[in-house]
Amino acid sequence: MKNIKRILAVVLACLFVAGLTACHKKGEIAVKVGDKEFTSGYYACALYFADGEARQKVYDQVSEEGGDTSNIDYFSRQIDGKSYVDWVKEEAIKDIKKAAASKIYCEKAGIELDESAKNSAVSYAESYWSYYSETFTKNGFSKETLTAFLTDQSYNDLYFDHIYGAEGEKAVTEEQLKAHLSENLLIADIIEADFTDLEEEQITEKTEQLNGYLNDLNSGKRTFEEINAEYNGTDDEAEDTAEETADEDGTEASGPADSLAKLIGKPDTDYAGTYSDYFEEILAMQTGEVKIIDKPDNAGKLLVVKKDILEDPYYLSTYDETFRHSIADEDFDKDVEDYANTLYFESIAYAVNRFDVKKIYHG
Repeated sequence: MKNIKRILAVVLACLFVAGLTACHKKGEIAVKVGDKEFTSGYYACALYFADGEARQKVYDQVSEEGGDTSNIDYFSRQIDGKSYVDWVKEEAIKDIKKAAASKIYCEKAGIELDESAKNSAVSYAESYWSYYSETFTKNGFSKETLTAFLTDQSYNDLYFDHIYGAEGEKAVTEEQLKAHLSENLLIADIIEADFTDLEEEQITEKTEQLNGYLNDLNSGKRTFEEINAEYNGTDDEAEDTAEETADEDGTEASGPADSLAKLIGKPDTDYAGTYSDYFEEILAMQTGEVKIIDKPDNAGKLLVVKKDILEDPYYLSTYDETFRHSIADEDFDKDVEDYANTLYFESIAYAVNRFDVKKIYHG
C-alpha cells in the first residue's frame, strides 16, 4: 500500500505539460529481468511515473532557490548530477528491476499477495483510470497495464514486510519505532485564543481567561475536557467522538485514548502541520505540564497540556508501517538493488528508445 500511494501521488502532483509518446505493438516486450518480461506499455507506465517524480524534485529545487515555479524549464535541470532525461530513463528501469526482484523474491520465499492487496491495486487503478484515462492512453499504457504496475508495487511492500516487518529477519524493533515516534510526533491538549481583530480590552479578557484555566488545571479543580467544553461551547466532545466511532455491537472502535489531543508533527518533515511551529517548545515540556505559549506578533495564545504519545498504543499502531519504512527504506532499497543486479537483465533497444521523455503527456 505504501508504494502504491507514493506512486499515485505523482498523478496528482504533475498534470500540466503536453506532449505525445510513440505508438507500439500490443504485448511487445521491452525489458527482461530474470524470468520476468515487461511490455512496452509497462515501460511507458514506469517512465510516466518516473517523470512525475522528477518534476516534483525539480519543482522543489526551484522553490528552495526562490525561483519562479510557474514556468520551469525542466529539461535544463539536473537531478543527482544527471540530466533530467537520463535520470527519468534510469529511474524507470530501476523501478522495473525493483518490481521484478520483489516478485521473484516473493515467489522463492513462498509468500503471496493477499486478496486485500490485490483488490487495493485494482481499486486504485479503476479509480485513477476513471479520471486520467486520456492521459494514460496518450502515454501508451492501458488500464490493465496500470493495474499490473500498481500490483507490482504491492509486491515491493510484501518483500519489505518479509525483511523488515515485525517478524522479518531484519525487523525494525519496537524500541526503534518508539524512538522515531517520539522524535517526529507529539500530542497535546490545546486551547487556542486568537487575538486577530480584538481590542486591547478583549485581549486582556482572553488572557485572564486562559490564566484561570491554567490555574484550574494545575490545582485539579477542573479537567481539560470541562474547560474545552466551556471555551468552545460544545457538549462532551469525548463522549460524542466515542459514540461516532462505536461499532455496531456497541463496543468502542479503535482510536486515540484522548480524543481531544492534537497530533503535532516535527517541522520540515512529512508530519508537519497545525501547531508544528510550536513542536520544539511543547516537546521540551514535561508530561502533564500545563503552559501558556504566546503566538508570534501578539496573534494569540495557546493553552497547552503536554501528553505522552507513547502511553497511547493507538499512535504506535497507526504509524507502525509509516515509521518502519522511514527507518528501513534506504537499507531495503539497497537490498533490492543488490538482488536485482544478480538477475539477468535485458533492455530491448528498439522497444525502449521509441519513447521520448520530452514528449510525455501530462494532460
